[in-house]
Amino acid sequence: MFEEASEVFDNMFKSSFPLTFIVFIPAVLILVSPLPADAAHEFTVYRMQQYDLQGQPYGTRNAILNTEARTVEAEVLSRRCVIMRLADFSYEEYQKALRQSAGAVVIILPKNMSAMPQDIVQQFMELEPEMLATETVVPVYFAMEDDELLSIYTQTLTSSSSQGSLSAAEVLLHTATANGFQMVTSGAQSKAISDWAITSLEA
Repeated sequence: MFEEASEVFDNMFKSSFPLTFIVFIPAVLILVSPLPADAAHEFTVYRMQQYDLQGQPYGTRNAILNTEARTVEAEVLSRRCVIMRLADFSYEEYQKALRQSAGAVVIILPKNMSAMPQDIVQQFMELEPEMLATETVVPVYFAMEDDELLSIYTQTLTSSSSQGSLSAAEVLLHTATANGFQMVTSGAQSKAISDWAITSLEA
């Protein structure tokens, strides 16, 4: 039995070297990868408002998130969760993520807003009503910065920035050895409250 198996592998090595390379090299790279797998990191996010006013929808219409993390520097954002910091936020990059059919957008806010340059804060406050005024299909979340989340952002930024300049072989190697992050929300899909009770007070 073992002799037959060794014959099959021997023939495969001799007859089709590219097939052998494609099958065994990625498996070996994954097995000998020195990078340990990190455990899950939970952090609180706040979804952008959603409401209807006189039949017109406003804000983000979706709440489900289960996509791979990327930054706006990545070439392909389709079905990815785009992470951006408030310090680097621009409306053009936000629109770029929406145009490329991103799966979600997470904007990381600093712990201390007063420490941020006031022109950046003022610019974001002016853009916020514009973001809310349009109906957005993808979920848009805000999260407070912490050390773990900043580490995730930094590693994702490094991965996103380097992929555009790599060859196919380098991308394969990078995929096997780099850190990847899957963003997942635990909440249910949002839906309209149709039986909202209105309370009237009389004095």
